[in-house]
Amino acid sequence: MALDIKKCLNAALIPAAVLIVIAVIMQVVAMIVPMAACIAGLPVLAVNLAILGWAGFRAAKEQKMDLVGGAVTGTIAGLISSLVSGIIITVLVMLGIGGALGAAGASGGAAYAAAGAAIVGAAAIVSLIIGIIVGAIEGVVCGAVGAYIATMKK
Repeated sequence: MALDIKKCLNAALIPAAVLIVIAVIMQVVAMIVPMAACIAGLPVLAVNLAILGWAGFRAAKEQKMDLVGGAVTGTIAGLISSLVSGIIITVLVMLGIGGALGAAGASGGAAYAAAGAAIVGAAAIVSLIIGIIVGAIEGVVCGAVGAYIATMKK
């Protein structure tokens, strides 16, 4: 069976959107109540992995794809969600919602604010790259597992 990227993309859009919403909500909650992110971190990770698995499951059930199609669909969902949520979260942090930039500016003037902005900017770029790589790896594995489960349930 030939791999159809358009089918993979169609199956990945809804899971990616759900992952983006979860990531942004978690970031905002973490900014308001940092301990909440610590408490909810592992359960949210489990939910994210299940959603990536659901992407592969959808590819196999709704789009009639095989294991490779499920893995590609999971990868697409992981890449899209990591990229978009990473950009949104970076913008939130740069606007001062993240606290790091605002705290640097409030504590000592323009020099500290400029240094804080440079550090936050560099960290944002590095974390965005790492997040995309991790999202893609999670997507491959969970999408393949989801497609495997879907093909086993007949």
